[in-house]
Amino acid sequence: MKQAELHNFLQRYFLANQCEILDNQQGVMTVQLTDELDETLMNRPFYWNYVKRVGGKGIPMKVTFITNPDKKEEKGEWIHFGSPRLHQIFNTLKDKGKVTKQYEKIDGLTHQTALTPWLNINLSIHYQGTHKRNEILSVGIHLITGAIVPEFLEKVNNVQLTPIIPDYCFTLTPIIRVSSALKRIEKYTENQISSHEDSWIDASHKKLQDEKELLDYFYSKQIEVHSEMSEEELEGVNAAKERYQSELAKLAERFEPKVSLEIINSGMFYFVQQTSFSLLKS
Repeated sequence: MKQAELHNFLQRYFLANQCEILDNQQGVMTVQLTDELDETLMNRPFYWNYVKRVGGKGIPMKVTFITNPDKKEEKGEWIHFGSPRLHQIFNTLKDKGKVTKQYEKIDGLTHQTALTPWLNINLSIHYQGTHKRNEILSVGIHLITGAIVPEFLEKVNNVQLTPIIPDYCFTLTPIIRVSSALKRIEKYTENQISSHEDSWIDASHKKLQDEKELLDYFYSKQIEVHSEMSEEELEGVNAAKERYQSELAKLAERFEPKVSLEIINSGMFYFVQQTSFSLLKS
């Protein structure tokens, strides 16, 4: 995943959790956490237990997160794929925000306005082999036309949202069912994965084969059985075979090329026609 996309993801995450973005420039973002998010993310259970026990008011932390590689030596917390903090954030989404429903915020309406439905799925894709790589894929599908819009969260970043449908608004009934939309997103995701450069797969297979040949050479004498072997020697051979199989499994775990994905969260979004048209044209 591009670090810029990760930055936008974090921004959306903190805004959705009612945190104030105090500063946000060039991949460096300072966030005023809420009590709830401080307690969730900052690993200060003793502090919050004390605050609750005395009935006091907590002081949530301000935290600077850095996603720009050129600035990762600056004061703040460097966030990247594989960083414990990002996994912690993903886990909070799994626990609390698996599915959300949001409406475009429109003030001052005096007439009935239709909102069109979108389904958004945010996926984490993991590539594992001789090298490891991770991506976040944010996909939106228009539930009227079936059109798929990639980088969905980034494109709706500036759209003001509310969990309550605004006055004078009503939602259009989806033509594309959610089950069908999920299949289309699944197909789209498979195509995206297949379109990536795949030399790493061949490199992983070759590395695995090379390592296996070394392992075979190392154990070839140790696991060889002779008819005149004593019981004690056979036990030694069996022990060597177990070690061989164990190390073989570890090699496969390290170098067998694999692609896995997990859903971070999903949501139903309802936008006015103009916003939907903009997304469809993007």
